[in-house]
Amino acid sequence: MNKIILIILFIFALVFTSKAQSLSYSKVIFLTSLDTVPQGKVWKVNSYFPSTNWIQLSYNNYNNSLSFLINGVDYKVAHFSASHVGNGGHGELITVPFPIWLPSGTTVEPGNNCGSLSIVEFTETN
Repeated sequence: MNKIILIILFIFALVFTSKAQSLSYSKVIFLTSLDTVPQGKVWKVNSYFPSTNWIQLSYNNYNNSLSFLINGVDYKVAHFSASHVGNGGHGELITVPFPIWLPSGTTVEPGNNCGSLSIVEFTETN
């Protein structure tokens, strides 16, 4: 019986001594080049802004994508595909849903046809 009480007390001690973490707003970032999420911060990537000529390039190339890099890996976030461009043609824009959350130490940068990323930075608090 004493062992059970000790185990229950130990579990309660763990629960009540664990630190709850929360996020508090820090700032807005308009990212146009490679950067790293600072220690103690979390980034929420809310949206992207295509380069100024992306749609025109897509229209002319019939198949074009927009991406950004996370830790050096290229992630496609939008893709424009067109068929029979011209009279009676159509184009289709496929996008990945946002937001994307990034922990501290993560590198991120705009990639192919991405002009910039809209990011909100949060500070981790205990």
